[in-house]
Amino acid sequence: MRAARRRTCTRQAGFTLIESLVVVAVIGILVLISAPAFLKMMNRFKLTGTTRELTSLMQAARQEAIKMNAPAQVNYDATSNSFFAFVDLDRDQVLSAPDRILAARIPVPKKVEFRGPGDAGVNGANAIDGWDDAPSVRLGPVFNPDGSADRVGSFRLKDSNDNFLEVRIQMPATGRIVLRKYFDAEDAFFVNGEIVGSIVHKWEWK
Repeated sequence: MRAARRRTCTRQAGFTLIESLVVVAVIGILVLISAPAFLKMMNRFKLTGTTRELTSLMQAARQEAIKMNAPAQVNYDATSNSFFAFVDLDRDQVLSAPDRILAARIPVPKKVEFRGPGDAGVNGANAIDGWDDAPSVRLGPVFNPDGSADRVGSFRLKDSNDNFLEVRIQMPATGRIVLRKYFDAEDAFFVNGEIVGSIVHKWEWK
């Protein structure tokens, strides 16, 4: 009687092989369902992280221009697929001695591309807005010793889910930098929560 009771308790306390296989199968299904959403989230984090780093680099360039009383420039380097900044001490608008490089380069990570809406590939015509326009073609903004910027313009980046963000100088007189997201329906970029007319542009992710 006691032996039979012990065997019954053992069966009740443990898992059978079939039960274990069912648990493993359920976990596998949950992983398959959640994996695409997880990858999208990771790609979004890469995009937002890169744009925040780029914003910080541009802010540092502005501060250094004021500190050094010399123009500071932020550029995109297509060869290394990265952004860099320097103080243009000789004021020739190109990186050369005795110019001072600021901080480390910011690389564009995998699953993030330097491109704008409508571009067929990376580094397309819409990746830089404003700064590369004639007559003075530059691959980024110039901050002046008084803290102002030379003109309105943007760097644009996208993730693999076709979310576009731009780091933009909105007000050259103050050198103000903003982060904006592209809205397909309106073919325009907006700050998160920006109100235009009766429309509140709340960021949503693909």
